[in-house]
Amino acid sequence: MLRSRTCLIGLILACTCVIVGCGTSPSSSGTTSTSTEGPPHISAGDTALVPYCNGQTVQITQPPRHSRPAPAVIYLHGGSWIGGDQDTGGFIIHDVGDALNKDGFLVASANYRLGPDEPWPAQIVDAKCAVRYLRANAEALDIDPGEIGIWGHSAGGHLASLVGTTGPDAGWDVGPYLNQSSAVEAVADLAGPSNLVTLGEEGGPGLVKDNFKSLLGNVSPEQLPAELKAASPVTYVSNGDPPFLIIHGDMDPIVPLAQSEELARALEAAHVPVSLVVVKGGGHALDESGAKPDPEQIEAMIVAFFVQEVQHSP
Repeated sequence: MLRSRTCLIGLILACTCVIVGCGTSPSSSGTTSTSTEGPPHISAGDTALVPYCNGQTVQITQPPRHSRPAPAVIYLHGGSWIGGDQDTGGFIIHDVGDALNKDGFLVASANYRLGPDEPWPAQIVDAKCAVRYLRANAEALDIDPGEIGIWGHSAGGHLASLVGTTGPDAGWDVGPYLNQSSAVEAVADLAGPSNLVTLGEEGGPGLVKDNFKSLLGNVSPEQLPAELKAASPVTYVSNGDPPFLIIHGDMDPIVPLAQSEELARALEAAHVPVSLVVVKGGGHALDESGAKPDPEQIEAMIVAFFVQEVQHSP
């Protein structure tokens, strides 16, 4: 049942421009690498930046201690698909990531190819490949391949939601590790666009849409609505999707709260477990002074969500 709460989980990726969704057919994803180089040994509590797919890197931090294969979570940064990197996101990656790590999770913060030089769907292709990479290297990383979650803010939230709602039929599972699944156990989406068709044309939402259009290249006005729909997480929601935690500020000038409300309704209609947390007084970054829940509360909510949905009992 959909629970709209003003104080519970949170999680926001940083957005260096504006966040927008992206999406279209997988036909113009660019060249994909078939390299399957495994990760180096990473000791408990250590961090390493390692290559994973398509010339991209992922920053992997091992938990300080664990007595069994660890659960894992992947972070996808914001930046409107045209900026940012694995370190972008403020408290969303640093504080939330540290808290998850201390709670026994391997934390993987992934770079992905950026537009407009790298057109859509390169970004979602990389996000899905990051999941497959962890699963393919589960033994070397000492993680449980059945315990992988994903979170993201803004553009990263949009990509995380697409990872959670789409399977191979969407056409974005291409490149290395195709013998592995890109499915995840849980998704935390912070202020991500969910329906590019209904996003809006003016102000911040309009800029988001323009950034997305730059990823598509030359698309006719007649074809554009279909491309927007094909890039929208709400398009793919179905029964059997993993549980979602959605966090969004009610004062967000870039991606309206209505976007997360629409995704939450679609998930609820499909009988997918979903919790929508509305941050009162929260903008796009979810860290505004006086906003409730505040960053510490958001951090606690995200950790509790992944512990419940991903970290299975031994």
